[in-house]
Amino acid sequence: MAAIKRIYVMKQTKNQIVTLMVLVWISSIGLCTEPFAKGPYLGQTPPGPIAQVFAPGLICDTRPHQGEGHGHFSADGNTFCFNRLGYVYITENTEQGWTTPKRIESVPYKSWSPCLSPDANSIYFSRRYDKPRHWSLHRCMRTSQGWSLPQELGPPFRPWGAGFSVAADHSICFITDRGRFWIAPFVGNTWTQAIKIPVEKNNLKGCHPGIAPDGSFMVFYSIRPGALDGTETDLYLTLRQSDGTWTRPRNMG
Repeated sequence: MAAIKRIYVMKQTKNQIVTLMVLVWISSIGLCTEPFAKGPYLGQTPPGPIAQVFAPGLICDTRPHQGEGHGHFSADGNTFCFNRLGYVYITENTEQGWTTPKRIESVPYKSWSPCLSPDANSIYFSRRYDKPRHWSLHRCMRTSQGWSLPQELGPPFRPWGAGFSVAADHSICFITDRGRFWIAPFVGNTWTQAIKIPVEKNNLKGCHPGIAPDGSFMVFYSIRPGALDGTETDLYLTLRQSDGTWTRPRNMG
């Protein structure tokens, strides 16, 4: 009986050693795996005066018939979301580096213009509800189980023209289907009303307003005066003055 017991103990010990070696080997694989990217700004050179494809081979697929757009960083620069072929993807900067972009499963197909809240705990996006003109604004919230199902925000964001941005205080700047800029203050954990931003656009067709985190300025793009729709566009800048008025938009060149 003693001999049999010793054999059993030896076999059990060997099994434990083999199991331990397998676990160490698996852990070593995880430690040796290179992160998706390293460093601030996904390891890319900060933007300069000349437009370039962002993170080619990482975020942007440069092969024909591919499409990535509407990229957006969180306020601390450690979360990045973007649209890829109608789906919304997200990547986050961890101690090991940036994670491989993962599709947010709860965001449905053909969701556009994803935008992170300043704390990266909410993600906003737009969807068409009445083709070809009308859009609606939706939000998913980060939970302990992942991203929640989308919730339509409804009024005061109808009707609108798809373009929007979120300020540091969670106020949402957007454009209506008639081309007017509005901002909806975030009060009492909701948006109850929208206030018109008095920007004198003259003959500019403003689109996709980008509000500064502190609300001090706004950038939007417009078709150049006299150009055919969609042929030539420029970026324009307007500043918010101390009395609440906004300066005449200036072409950023």
